[in-house]
Amino acid sequence: MKKRTDLVYSSDMKDFAPSLIFPEGYIVTDIAAKRVVECAVHSMGEGTELSAVLLDGPPGVGKTFLGKAVAKALSARLLLFQFFPGCGKEELLRDKAIDGSILAGIIPLAVSSSQENKTVLILNELDKADVSVDSFLLDFINESQIFVPQLGGELKANNNNLLIVITKNDLRDATEALLRRCRVIYMNWPSVENEIKLIMKYNPWVTKKLCTIFIETANQLRRHPGVKKKPSPPEIVRLISDCWRIRNQQMSLLEWSQFLIAGILPLPQDRKYLEQNPMSMAAEVRSELAEIMTQKHPKICSNGR
Repeated sequence: MKKRTDLVYSSDMKDFAPSLIFPEGYIVTDIAAKRVVECAVHSMGEGTELSAVLLDGPPGVGKTFLGKAVAKALSARLLLFQFFPGCGKEELLRDKAIDGSILAGIIPLAVSSSQENKTVLILNELDKADVSVDSFLLDFINESQIFVPQLGGELKANNNNLLIVITKNDLRDATEALLRRCRVIYMNWPSVENEIKLIMKYNPWVTKKLCTIFIETANQLRRHPGVKKKPSPPEIVRLISDCWRIRNQQMSLLEWSQFLIAGILPLPQDRKYLEQNPMSMAAEVRSELAEIMTQKHPKICSNGR
């Protein structure tokens, strides 16, 4: 019987995926996603195919950030392609210079880079691309190669060096074949504890109480199926930052409530789903900011503006 070489799975009990050492300051918001990526890294070079992960979930939960952190952990070259509405495989394969000449697209660049360098290729927001891209990526991952006549014909990647990270915002389903080929993980909203850590990383002056006011409101809206634009962690970080910037302005409670609601729910049609009284929330936020200022914590003195 002919030995199969297309799929190779280790049976060595001593063979295990080591934990990746992520950059200092990186906050792991989804430990399961980190484990999946570690397994994908460990499997690079097994068989003839490329190692690939598909990170699905709502916008702003750290999918792209995780891919970038993996690239840093591997000291790898990072290549990123942002899909756009109607994007097809041609945009992945070829680009055009101003003079009209054909240049290598992101996939040929990744293939070339993999010959000598560890490379992480992030393909961002697959949802926006034409569904035909799924089939193209499936073939590329399966064979570790592409065929581009304008660039010399067959281009084969070094699968020991190339990791594919595909992100998706849960707006359309990826094809079943592509899902089967990738390690798939759904990254949901971070836990309250992790989101507090994330907020405090960028706003070291903040208290857990202030964080909780915003996170509880955000989570109520995130759970509601009617909310079209759900507040993401980066938006909450920015809004709390902005609250600190305007803390000394003489604003009425009504003005504070209007400011907070605009920051949490930029789409007016979503505001009807907010269960908390905006004036009550504004009073809590204003009171906690005043308490923080009164305490004169050293971090405020060194970081406040």
